[in-house]
Amino acid sequence: MIDTAFKTILIGDNGSTEAERAMKVAVSLAGSLKSKLIVLGVLTPPSAESQAEGYGLDSAEKARTMLREKFSRLEEMGRRDGISIATEIVEGDPEEMIERRAEADDVDLIVVGHRDVTRMRRWLEGSTSETLVKKSKTSVLVVRDGDTD
Repeated sequence: MIDTAFKTILIGDNGSTEAERAMKVAVSLAGSLKSKLIVLGVLTPPSAESQAEGYGLDSAEKARTMLREKFSRLEEMGRRDGISIATEIVEGDPEEMIERRAEADDVDLIVVGHRDVTRMRRWLEGSTSETLVKKSKTSVLVVRDGDTD
């Protein structure tokens, strides 16, 4: 039997379409590699910039409810397909919450989505995927969409 390098995979999910694409990749990897999958929903207070672009307009409770429902369906799918899936929803800085959970659970791979944002917004807010790639002690897989501009 071949030992897999990725025994535990962590996916950060903020409810975005980018996170949904990353989720599909993470679930596929976990199923193929027989890895444990940890799904970490991260709720962060919306910034003025994200609100201006239409992100974060929903209340925190509405976002939490949406993630709970999504995670419930995901856990059911995992039981059906034999994938070990653990879910949790936390509030705070996405990079910090993802990194903290990765260290606590000895995660082998972090999977995140990537969203193109303006230079000004990236300068003001930063990029979760870029920060994790640069600073994480854990390997990071960034899932991009197929569109190129």
